[in-house]
Amino acid sequence: MVGLIPSEHWEYRVGDIMHGMAAALSPRGKSFMLHIPEIGDCIPARSARSAMVAALKALDLPSGARIGVPLYCCPVVFKAIREAGCTARFIDVDYSTYCMSSEDLSAKGAQVDAIMAVHMFGNLCDMAKLKEAAEGKPIIEDCAQALGSKYDGRMAGMHGTIAAFSFRSGKYLSVGEGGALYSGDADIRARLSQFVSAMPEPDRTEECLHVATTYIRSVLRRRPLYGPLGYRIWSTYNKNTDFTAKSPIVMCQSYHSDLAIAKKRIPLLDSAIDRQRYHADYYSRSLRLNRGMLCTEKPGTFYNRYLYPITFPAPEQRDFIANYLFKNRIGAIMPYRDIVDIAATYYGYQGDCPVAEQVSRRILVIPSNYSLKNEEIQRIAQCVNEGWEKIANHGRDDELCCDTAGDAVAG
Repeated sequence: MVGLIPSEHWEYRVGDIMHGMAAALSPRGKSFMLHIPEIGDCIPARSARSAMVAALKALDLPSGARIGVPLYCCPVVFKAIREAGCTARFIDVDYSTYCMSSEDLSAKGAQVDAIMAVHMFGNLCDMAKLKEAAEGKPIIEDCAQALGSKYDGRMAGMHGTIAAFSFRSGKYLSVGEGGALYSGDADIRARLSQFVSAMPEPDRTEECLHVATTYIRSVLRRRPLYGPLGYRIWSTYNKNTDFTAKSPIVMCQSYHSDLAIAKKRIPLLDSAIDRQRYHADYYSRSLRLNRGMLCTEKPGTFYNRYLYPITFPAPEQRDFIANYLFKNRIGAIMPYRDIVDIAATYYGYQGDCPVAEQVSRRILVIPSNYSLKNEEIQRIAQCVNEGWEKIANHGRDDELCCDTAGDAVAG
């Protein structure tokens, strides 16, 4: 479909190829750090996935340690927990933030040895309540989607024992792969550094191939190629690729190219967040939906608005809006809609997170990234409102579901 607006923004252009190749061909063996303003020097990692494995290893937990993790989050977090030799203990989420519920953590606290606090969509966990519920157990902050968000005036990643960040394509620092680790504890920081330094380093051939592949993938995820070509490729991949084959965890050091481009993008981060927050504010004012369907900032927080989720009363309504948007050349995603099945099939989920199960069936994310123009944001809001009005006028939710609902969404 020509002109289809992608749900994410994959930023990687010709200038990034040149910058990345120069870094890929640079001398090996240098010690690199990544400075994130208001956080400090961070240890680069191959990906957020490998960073989470390193974080769990640095905590020196016993084999099979139980890690409290929200059911509703990216399933690669579960992969990282298993890769580290630990076991996932699923915790429910707070409906208003989609982040870990401190109440459910408190109820299950005796069953966990450490906590993986995932800040969903740029929203923030209530870190004060999570710490209270954790009762001194270590907390890893998964800030993959929360770079630049703030809790109580301090950046996400500054509140737990260790923080892991992601710079995967589609994130604010869209560099291909890449991640980083931070800890304010000197001993843990030293263990993290030692663990990462012991990993193998990618060679120049791997680096150059990674730069070229990242550019091609990014071109296919942007207009004009996304609609007629990229969307179809990703839809086919998601349908035909088994979960276990997706997002493998490669334990090696960061690509020099990813690190160099992350450093190049960091000075632009604040302006990108400001723009994306502007889009989110427009949606919050303009969408004629029930207020409970929208996610609002909690007092004392600052959300980077990485994604703009809408929670519909019923899955049929979500599917109808997704298809209505698609017909109007607007991409949308149903993030982690299969998470319950994945957790049950591969990680032993026992069905004790009812809120997370509900939101996984009802959330739709509409495009809001900083590259979109004002008229595009206005058109997206208008189409959501038109679709919702059709639902209101229809009067029978059970007839809303369209057979192509799953085809109208590409993750």
